Amino acid sequence: MSKILVALFCVLAGTGHAQGIQDYDVSGEWAIKMNPKNGNGCFMQRSFESGTVVQVGFGSDEEGAFFATYSADWADMGAGETSLLLFDFGDSRFQDAIVGAVLDDVPGGYAFFNNPAFAAEFTKRTSVTLQRENGRTELIDLTGSKRAIDAVKQSQEKG
Repeated sequence: MSKILVALFCVLAGTGHAQGIQDYDVSGEWAIKMNPKNGNGCFMQRSFESGTVVQVGFGSDEEGAFFATYSADWADMGAGETSLLLFDFGDSRFQDAIVGAVLDDVPGGYAFFNNPAFAAEFTKRTSVTLQRENGRTELIDLTGSKRAIDAVKQSQEKG
């Protein structure tokens, strides 16, 4: 796992991790965030009308990715608990364990991927369906994610 992903993990995993996070830039619907307490590690974040918040970060080596989602729909999963999450990009699917966490009192979870193909899907897709182990699904709009990923990488280089 790259140093950037380890840094994001330390910042984003767990209750109250939003403290110290600063707005860095905006790329379309995605906010680019930075944590000065964590070597200026950067990630992208988007809030949806459903109340869901999605965060995505990529390692500088482009071989690893961080994904987090927070929503009231995750109330059944406690912080630190694990569950499986399926990312369905249509003709490409990835599944991994997601670890329960809380963002500003909203439950959710995060996962890491060291598969370069996962990161590549985010750069070329406009949506992904998340399917939880309990059967709940949510379609996440990835419009503009390619530009936002580029902005995250640029901010990491400057950081």
